[in-house]
Amino acid sequence: MLAILATLGFAGDAAEVLACLEVSDLACAQQQAAGLGDDPGDRVARAELAFSLGEFAQARDLYEGSEPAEAPDDFARRSKLYRLSADATADFATVSRGDVTLRYRAGMDDVLVDEALETLQAAHDRIAPILGGAPPGGVRMELYPTAQRFIDASSLPGAAVRNTGVIALSKWTRLLVSSPRALGHGYAWKDTIAHEYIHYVVAWRSRDKVPVWLQEGIARSHESLWQFDEPPPLAPVAQSLLAKALASDSLVPLERMHPSMAFLDSAEEASLAFAQVSTMVVYLRKIAGNDAVSRVLDLVREDRDALQAVADVCTGGDVAAFMRGWREELGRMSLVQKELATAPTVLDGADDELAADPLLGKRKDLAKYARLGDMLLDAGRPDAALVEFGKAASGADGPSPTLAARTADALVALGRRDEALAGLRASIADYPEYAVTRRGLGRLLLARGDVPGALVQFRAAVDVDPFDPSTQGALADLYAATGQAALAERHARYRRILQSAEPPPTSR
Repeated sequence: MLAILATLGFAGDAAEVLACLEVSDLACAQQQAAGLGDDPGDRVARAELAFSLGEFAQARDLYEGSEPAEAPDDFARRSKLYRLSADATADFATVSRGDVTLRYRAGMDDVLVDEALETLQAAHDRIAPILGGAPPGGVRMELYPTAQRFIDASSLPGAAVRNTGVIALSKWTRLLVSSPRALGHGYAWKDTIAHEYIHYVVAWRSRDKVPVWLQEGIARSHESLWQFDEPPPLAPVAQSLLAKALASDSLVPLERMHPSMAFLDSAEEASLAFAQVSTMVVYLRKIAGNDAVSRVLDLVREDRDALQAVADVCTGGDVAAFMRGWREELGRMSLVQKELATAPTVLDGADDELAADPLLGKRKDLAKYARLGDMLLDAGRPDAALVEFGKAASGADGPSPTLAARTADALVALGRRDEALAGLRASIADYPEYAVTRRGLGRLLLARGDVPGALVQFRAAVDVDPFDPSTQGALADLYAATGQAALAERHARYRRILQSAEPPPTSR
């Protein structure tokens, strides 16, 4: 942004506004903007501020009225971004509670609003103090109904999003998050909201000087603290990737993570990189205490190299000692050793549930057996379906949550409920973030009269994919049965919304 003003020769209040925005200080920018007029430089600065505030149509109009005859390339790129952002959010509603403002597309995504606001407020209340405090003025978030809208508004290349599955961003002093329906099997959208909020806080605390590897390490290791007191263990898939990389000495170098994890070569490489930097920050906290990250941010804000700052706080300034200690800590971890795969990135309206499966999405030769098994199961032939599901699993590169769910359905139809239960639990241990297996286990536990256990599973399913009316209905009934009337009514309302809402969009 400053490059634009420098090229055009503007200064004064306009330059001050841009300088504030460059370091993610929105309050500073708003204060400096009080003196802006209507000359071209001031209009550019007002446009940049409006964009950071989410007022995209205003930003677009201000920019288009300010373009000089010989505009730099940056000017054209920003103007295009403002047009795309205005289009992507043209039908958005706005709701504010406490310190949080959310913009989203009303309809099916109404089922996200309460918990999105609650998650973001909890992150503000619980995580920001650990990092040294939050920016003044609250936080703004946009929740995009499709991945394509997110791509348009984020400035990320579509190919990068599809390769790595990065569908959320903290940038321009606000959060951009894709709805769970943007991915083929949903995702841990609430932790992702907290993750992006952490980026927002870290950028403000450090005057946006923290490199990507440390940004992501802080965000990934702290993202669950909106609801837990300590970070949980790494996800099984991340553990599997980390174990394999350690054995082959193929960790991702820190410099390859710049300028974004979205630009790594694959979802597997991105997941490995996240695992590495997350464990680095967990190790930092373990050695130097829970305030270690805040102390590191103070040093980086004062222009200390990030890795040196980490070493200063953790190992008396010895970078080699920190890296050696971290690697030794990895060696002490009981990492998952089996082969587990990241799921293919399936965006926007994929009809094929198998496409989002970590095994069947990549092995079309095996997916054909699963499809035949589905047809046999639908035809009332569960014994024959089991044979086909077995073929799909034979010789596989790793387990499949979709196959586990289908196999459980066939086993239940044959009266073999204990086997179905065991298979679903094993699958969830490998892949905990799949709604299909969570729902299946919830139904089995409910049939056994295990209301608390069923509630845990249906809650976990909704936390990944909140768009299934039957799951929302099951949660409503379970909350009612356990005396939680307010939650029962909330999820009954969500079921009604989903039963009457428009079908999911396929692109826009």
